[in-house]
Amino acid sequence: MPVSSTPAGSTPRLTLVIPVYNGARFLRDSLAKAYEWLAQKSEATELLVVDDGSADETPAILAEFAASHAEGSCQVTCVRNQQNRGKGFSVRRAFLLARGEFVVFTDADLTYPVDNCQPLLDALAAGADVVYGSRMHPDSRYVVAPTFFGKLFTRHFMGRTFNLLLRLIVVRGVLDSQAGLKGCRKAAAVQLAHRVRLPRFSFDVELFFVARRLGLSIVECPVQFIYRKEPSTVHFVRDSLAMVRDMLRVRLRGWRRVYDRELDAAALADLEHGGAPPADQRARPNSSTSAAAG
Repeated sequence: MPVSSTPAGSTPRLTLVIPVYNGARFLRDSLAKAYEWLAQKSEATELLVVDDGSADETPAILAEFAASHAEGSCQVTCVRNQQNRGKGFSVRRAFLLARGEFVVFTDADLTYPVDNCQPLLDALAAGADVVYGSRMHPDSRYVVAPTFFGKLFTRHFMGRTFNLLLRLIVVRGVLDSQAGLKGCRKAAAVQLAHRVRLPRFSFDVELFFVARRLGLSIVECPVQFIYRKEPSTVHFVRDSLAMVRDMLRVRLRGWRRVYDRELDAAALADLEHGGAPPADQRARPNSSTSAAAG
């Protein structure tokens, strides 16, 4: 069941989504930084964390954090998938559960420091439907640890090659599909959650394809990217090959008009509840209800 803190106030302007899997070693620090940034906002905010079936101390950390911030200025909501379903599944679930007018998601280790969200919020407030942080934006900046200088060129070259394939095969005009910082208006988020199907890393590719198919506006935003470690849940070469396969799958689904149809009722229920809970738990969590860890 969800763990939630519910301060008094209006519907949040912003929901910041953090999907996490086995993130105990860095999660406390990330939550503290995200909450501090959100709490400084003049409008109501929500921090929504989706635990993707973690097997470490992540659930306990989230329960403790939500309980200790129950009276804060930012609503904290933590939900857990019944089992590991992938980042794409977790973000799409958050799209349905988020209460904010704007929904932004970022990586749990804050490779993109949380204040990078502000340019995305500005673009959404200006009317964009979908926004994304782009390492290729002329105003973006890299912060690289000295031990990773040697790997930066290889990563950059492979990333550019992948993005070229993306623009040739799937969607033109998107310069950096895989940066882990994106956002949508709530209405757009729900539309995308009802149509995007890929559960893991390639869901970003499908998200952009479906957004274009729906006629949603997409805006690129600058970021500061901190490169101090290798991603712990990504096997770069293997996953890059898998994403190329998924690009072809997305294109095929487009030709077959799969994205013109929403998910069926069973798939939508599975998504909204993070798996198949008992029948008495199938109601959507009420944002005004606090719950203990289940």
